[in-house]
Amino acid sequence: MRSTFVAIALALFSQAAFASPLSTETTDIASKFPVVDLGSIQAHPNVTLSQAGIHVDAAQQEFPATLLLCPTTSCISCFGFDLSTLPTNECLAAGFNFESIAINQPSNEGLPFGVFVGPPGCLSFAQIPSVNTCYNANNGPFVDYAIS
Repeated sequence: MRSTFVAIALALFSQAAFASPLSTETTDIASKFPVVDLGSIQAHPNVTLSQAGIHVDAAQQEFPATLLLCPTTSCISCFGFDLSTLPTNECLAAGFNFESIAINQPSNEGLPFGVFVGPPGCLSFAQIPSVNTCYNANNGPFVDYAIS
């Protein structure tokens, strides 16, 4: 019985993989973005939109796109994660608590996949609705994120 409990606990705690930021230095690039509370915006199914909505273009410029996880509100002093290199359908742990989130995408095209953040444990997530907007994690701090 005790070994069953240990096996279940190990399975639960091993769900989150750790990902390293692009650099150990922080950036304030998202501090110029509009700031919104994450819970006040409706997410869109399995897509992260640009601020202007969906763009249909034969030569989409989805990348570069950087997920910015920030230990403070209003997207100040953020750590960047290159979205083109992160695994999909996997819960990732940032390794630190973050209070705000943004996706910096110079083309402002939006992404063909969803980007999600959540509290520790990989059990619940909130979708980042659009690129080039700063979202304060009103139910934070958050630790986990995923791409789907």
